[in-house]
Amino acid sequence: MKRLPMKLFILTMIFALSSFGGIYDYNYSSLEQESTTTERNPLMYGDFDKIIRFKALHFNENNLTEASYKELDTIVKSVNEYKVDEKKLGVSIIAYTQAVTDDKNEEAIASKTYANKIQNWFRKDLDKNTSEHISEAFAADVQKLLIEKGIDKNMTVLEVGGANNPAYSDATSEGRALSNRVMVALYVYTPEDIEVDSDGDGVFDKRDACPETPKGVRVDLKGCPLDTDGDGVYDYKDQCPGTSKGIEVNNDGCPLDSDGDGVYDYKDQCPGTPKSFKVDLNGCPLSKKLMLTFESRSYNINDASYAEVEEFATFLKENPQYKAEIVGHTDSVGKKEYNMTLSQGRANSAKKALIKEGVAASRLKSRGRGELEPIANNRTPEGRQANRRIEVKLFY
Repeated sequence: MKRLPMKLFILTMIFALSSFGGIYDYNYSSLEQESTTTERNPLMYGDFDKIIRFKALHFNENNLTEASYKELDTIVKSVNEYKVDEKKLGVSIIAYTQAVTDDKNEEAIASKTYANKIQNWFRKDLDKNTSEHISEAFAADVQKLLIEKGIDKNMTVLEVGGANNPAYSDATSEGRALSNRVMVALYVYTPEDIEVDSDGDGVFDKRDACPETPKGVRVDLKGCPLDTDGDGVYDYKDQCPGTSKGIEVNNDGCPLDSDGDGVYDYKDQCPGTPKSFKVDLNGCPLSKKLMLTFESRSYNINDASYAEVEEFATFLKENPQYKAEIVGHTDSVGKKEYNMTLSQGRANSAKKALIKEGVAASRLKSRGRGELEPIANNRTPEGRQANRRIEVKLFY
């Protein structure tokens, strides 16, 4: 198949584009989009004794036209005819506008050049938010005027249609003017005939298992707020979304932390830790080693290991909830009785060093274990040196 010559292709495109000249404005009015409303209109659903639809109220700039202002009296008269009856009344106020734009180059955009026609096709929304904002103002103005004429505000229901339902093409100024309108209808009904959605969640009261859901909260088909993680706390209240199923939570949807140590109960391997205690990732009290070495038959702390004393003292001062038991050990050289006395002396030396570094004596205990608890083989010099040591146990 031969390609069309470039000039012929361009002429064909121009002809095709020109055939749409009368409707190009529609291409950016977003007619395909769903109508947006400020509030669900319950008067659109249900059975009614009577529906009276009034003439469209038109606006000239931001004011009602003279003819539309007179139509308000007709609306009020019709409402008053039913006030003596036991029937319920509803006044639906739905506002629409033309497709508007805040573009300063409106004339250029609306020009008849083919380039701008193509541009318009791709400008689908044409500042949709502005259209809705204007139509919302139109509806509010009509509501205010009806209230001033004696209509009960609670009887009225507002709906915003924006530019989603133009009356005529926006290609002409007359068409655009006709699109700026408010449709008013009077609904006469008995209370049980109308489908009411009191909380505005999109589920009618008859089927709404949660009839007082706050506005803006997403709900399920029964009208109840979503609980995505299934913990029994609605999403809009859940401060810990994504909690695994089966985990007990508090009123905020967060897993329980019964001892207040910052570790949730289902992770806490040491439940009952006093509040304000610093704990590890498992919720257990912190552990801390004090590795001090001694010469054989001596309870004087080696200078090389004294830095350990300072570090351990700092830990205790930063964690005042903890207390420490200092336990001294020896190797197996010498008599057991002597080694027990020697280990107690080593524990006492460590305790005195910690007190010197600012740790309260009331937080420290000391005892000796002699050669009873070796951690290495006493048959080698290295093993015996390892056994001549101090260990600590934290408690509270």
